[in-house]
Amino acid sequence: MAKQHGAWHLADNPQLYEPARSNNFEFVATGIGDLLKSGLDDAVEHGSNDYITNAQETIRVSVVSSSVPHYSVGQIEVKRGNDTIKFAGTPRFNDLPLVVNDYMGARTKDAIMAWQALAYNVRNGHVNRATNYKKECRLIEFTPDYKEILREWVIEGAWVSEVQEGAFSNEEEGKRTVTATIVFDRAYLLDSSEYTNLEDEGA
Repeated sequence: MAKQHGAWHLADNPQLYEPARSNNFEFVATGIGDLLKSGLDDAVEHGSNDYITNAQETIRVSVVSSSVPHYSVGQIEVKRGNDTIKFAGTPRFNDLPLVVNDYMGARTKDAIMAWQALAYNVRNGHVNRATNYKKECRLIEFTPDYKEILREWVIEGAWVSEVQEGAFSNEEEGKRTVTATIVFDRAYLLDSSEYTNLEDEGA
């Protein structure tokens, strides 16, 4: 038993105590293909430069960080006499901040803003129907060798409610990143039998 108080117990059981890594993951927004640039009117004809092609792949390879989707359960209080008891209320899923690198050639920021514009077009003031902007996303956690999936979340009804980025400055240097606030209806973990097929994904 004394062995369990130190690190040797972990070293003798590497199959159990291999730590998961925070950088072995992918965020995939499925069902996003070619998107019209933010602010452009989809009722008129546009040239090829006005479209962000394969926005799903652009966002996937640009992701720097993603929060893990979680929910909190509300409380219903019932009071009687001097006591209070609590019951489960309705769940609330927290917003998910998604940080991406602003790659110029891939037009990552344009892709994020175009996804946001599917919900609201700032030029014509139209709020689109949910079928246009709500997407299913996947957050996939891998083993360090990327040969197995540890966990996979399905994020349903996801869309971009806000886009934020740092200010320009002549006094600083560094890469540009964009933070998209992803709101969604619900998220859940898949059973291992439902995980994405890595062979189909080319892993």
